[in-house]
Amino acid sequence: MLNKDKRGSLANLLRKMSKKGYHETLSFVCQKGSAHYAEILDYNLKNAVVNSRATVTLIVRNLAALGLIKRTVIDSRPIRTVYQPTEKGQKLLRLLQAIEQL
Repeated sequence: MLNKDKRGSLANLLRKMSKKGYHETLSFVCQKGSAHYAEILDYNLKNAVVNSRATVTLIVRNLAALGLIKRTVIDSRPIRTVYQPTEKGQKLLRLLQAIEQL
């Protein structure tokens, strides 16, 4: 049985992942292993996952805040941002894919 804090965290995670674009974006980053923001943006817009840059930015920020992807800023010219799946993100994606098979 989960305590109240764990239930709240689980509910928050499931609520976020059920929103449009979250599952698809996490899946894309996990599949690539490492993706630049521009690649994530391009994937989401070309595949009509979402329809705006602002929405993609919000999704990426929230996935990082949930600990599902890791954001790394590469200090070069131009500055690049790379996103990689965390172990938690990969595990969650596997669980969501198993649920889809039901």
